[in-house]
Amino acid sequence: MSDTKEGALFLVSTPIGNLSDLSKRAIETLETADLIACEDTRRTGQLLHLIGVESKKLIRVDEHTEFKKKSKIVEKIKNGFIVALVSDAGTPGISDPGEELVRTVIENGFKVSVIPGASSVLAALVVSGMSMRRWVMEGFIPRKGKEREEILKELAVEERTIILFESPKRLPETLKDLRKYLGEDRLVAVVRELTKLHEEVWRGSLKSATEHYESSPKGEVVIVIEGSNYETSIPDDQIVKTLREAKDLGLSARDASSQVSKQLGVSQRRAYKLYIDLD
Repeated sequence: MSDTKEGALFLVSTPIGNLSDLSKRAIETLETADLIACEDTRRTGQLLHLIGVESKKLIRVDEHTEFKKKSKIVEKIKNGFIVALVSDAGTPGISDPGEELVRTVIENGFKVSVIPGASSVLAALVVSGMSMRRWVMEGFIPRKGKEREEILKELAVEERTIILFESPKRLPETLKDLRKYLGEDRLVAVVRELTKLHEEVWRGSLKSATEHYESSPKGEVVIVIEGSNYETSIPDDQIVKTLREAKDLGLSARDASSQVSKQLGVSQRRAYKLYIDLD
């Protein structure tokens, strides 16, 4: 057990791809911790071996075990243990286990401190070229069903820069859905393999993104999307539907695009272009 009289929980950020990004303070914390709570004991064990930290007691705290293990960890802290919490990569609690444990430790009156470092969320945002003044992190959106549809509708009118996580396998489908609900002209940055050898930042419109990523790429993915304004929040499908109604009434391309422009608040040029493309 630690010589420290009062136990505490330290949230330690670990590299998201480049070992050199692990801070000196993070290494010192892992060296002095009495217990390391981690998402995967094998992966954390490999990290500890690489930095020369051996013979540490590890306890698995993942999405399946966090609720059960939190009481045990709080008891350790109560007995004076210094506990370090790490995820597989990045900052604990950001789309990774940790939130419930942190809350429980705080509720029990013990110290929680952070050892800041790598975060794929912030790294992707700052290299995206999107506005950093106001942004929102949505993490992984639901894979299918009504819940996914509702989230996409919310994102369509979200004015802040949006940050999403997605698996390489599901990236093409998600980009297509984003194009459908947010509009093909919305700007997006697809950030892959951050801090690694094959790091890539692709920037363009959602239309171009769906064409570029027709097949699944390799590596971890973060999607950064520009926030909406009234114009871009109206998806093409809605404009096309309204244009068809106008066309069925016998309106010309010019008259229909003018009417829809006023009705939906989109540019007449955009409406006219979509009218010309009608079957």
